[in-house]
Amino acid sequence: MYIRRKEFIQVGSLATASLMVPKFLKAFEGKAMVPPGNKVVVILQLSGGNDGLNTVIPVRNDLYYKARPKLGIEKSKALTLTDEVGLHPSLSGFKELFDDGSLSILNNVGYPNAERSYFRSMDIWHTASQSTDYWTTGWLGRYLDAQCKGCDKPTQAIELDDILSLSLKGEQLKGIAVKDPRRLYGTANEKFFRDVMKNHKSNNTSCR
Repeated sequence: MYIRRKEFIQVGSLATASLMVPKFLKAFEGKAMVPPGNKVVVILQLSGGNDGLNTVIPVRNDLYYKARPKLGIEKSKALTLTDEVGLHPSLSGFKELFDDGSLSILNNVGYPNAERSYFRSMDIWHTASQSTDYWTTGWLGRYLDAQCKGCDKPTQAIELDDILSLSLKGEQLKGIAVKDPRRLYGTANEKFFRDVMKNHKSNNTSCR
């Protein structure tokens, strides 16, 4: 699925997205979701086993082709980024974003003594902790905690998934996980909930 940059920005009120589908894009089409002056961070969290070497290809590294005589992507087929690396030929959308300055790539990111357990590795990524530590809060959740110290309108985060990932769990604040943002938007704009919010008195001593 190809997502236009304008459409991507229009749905920018969501902090994380594990999966973007056409219904999701249609849910907020033509609606001003973000009040003027507010900033939005959109994170695409792609969980799974990605073949990094065939995503960002080291086209000038002979060891890559020796190790992958059949799996390796030929230099002539890779989408050139620099003299050293190229993208998989199916990632033409990423290539366009890279060329116009909208995409940057941090390659070869990892941590010492890498775990061979998929689940443990995901915990480390989601918590941004040392591989020797075991944390119960995620890096985005801790950001939400830090953004609200006794405030009445804390920073909010929404994840498109059936369960909330560890990355969005803080000690005081957490994101919310939804499968259908259209339904959430419609429900939040019903008269009953508008009246509740109008008459709700915030407690300035708590972020909860």
